[in-house]
Amino acid sequence: MANDRPLTAADLARILRVYLRIVDELPPDTDSGFLDAQGHVHFLPDIGKKLRASREAVDELARMRKPDSGK
Repeated sequence: MANDRPLTAADLARILRVYLRIVDELPPDTDSGFLDAQGHVHFLPDIGKKLRASREAVDELARMRKPDSGK
């Protein structure tokens, strides 16, 4: 990607808060992924799709891509 930029801890926190709100809306017994033997989290495709499709998450990421996005 030509416009890669590092994420700050504040950027990552904003993204994770949005994703957590999305996941909190799912029924608690929803299969969402698994933790592998190395400790890596793997989302099931449907959960990943929901996270990527979230309008709020898309909007937040778009704001972050703009230069001087006022953090």
